[in-house]
Amino acid sequence: MGAKPKTEIICRCNNVSRKTIEEAIRDGAQTLNDIFDATSAGVGPCGGSCRRKLGPLLEHYLKTGQFPETITEDLTGKLPKKD
Repeated sequence: MGAKPKTEIICRCNNVSRKTIEEAIRDGAQTLNDIFDATSAGVGPCGGSCRRKLGPLLEHYLKTGQFPETITEDLTGKLPKKD
């Protein structure tokens, strides 16, 4: 399966693409709040479930200066699925 296209929608509530989020980060967004302010991603009626993707994406960029090919979702604090 390869990397997802940059047009992947990260925030479904507000229809914000990965490309839009990456542009906001390149333009200076350095915190999740900066991303929210610039794109409206992460503040939808779902309560911001996309933040689990936004955080790792931003963190990777701030550490390396590059965006990851694929986003590893942060599932910290998420309840495990019941079988």
